[in-house]
Amino acid sequence: MYATRTTQLIVGLFAIVGIAALAFLSLRLGRVDLFQRTGYTLYADFDNIAGLKTNDRIEVAGVPIGHVSSIALNEENYRAHVGLFVKTGVKVDDEAIASIKTSGIIGDKYVAIQPGAGEKMLANDGVIVQTQSAFVLEDAIGQLINNSGPNGGSGSSGANNSAPNNSSAGGSSAASKFPSIMPSQPGPGAGINRGKDK
Repeated sequence: MYATRTTQLIVGLFAIVGIAALAFLSLRLGRVDLFQRTGYTLYADFDNIAGLKTNDRIEVAGVPIGHVSSIALNEENYRAHVGLFVKTGVKVDDEAIASIKTSGIIGDKYVAIQPGAGEKMLANDGVIVQTQSAFVLEDAIGQLINNSGPNGGSGSSGANNSAPNNSSAGGSSAASKFPSIMPSQPGPGAGINRGKDK
């Protein structure tokens, strides 16, 4: 009798531990924050969020400062309207830039905020006007194919009769038809969408 109760107790403990482990993993994978942190919400509009999801992280200089709290369609401009929950103590100025980035080549999406030189700090329900949408590999490949032309980038029949010493020039001409599919580092203000404050 005593042995039976001991066995039942052990089985019960294992069951409780297993359920607790599954619950913990579910919360971690779902990125559910059990401890509600205080903070404020900012908003930003993007042309394309390309897989960004709620609860994806927000970073400044690689340091997590919050998470994506909501995603909806802005019916006024038909852009993705993204809510950004920022932890208390982190200030974002009105000239900051919000960009959608990817961890690695095919990793998770996140929002990177680059501080600007603005003197005014955004309050709750403030809008980050300057944004950079996500890089979409499929669009870049489509552009590459379109730029290569119907002949797949092959030269004209006259180019086959060119002298060998012109091969380097021909190579540079052909190379100009194939832009890099990976985005280069944007300069100041490059590729930034400047929306309108509500």
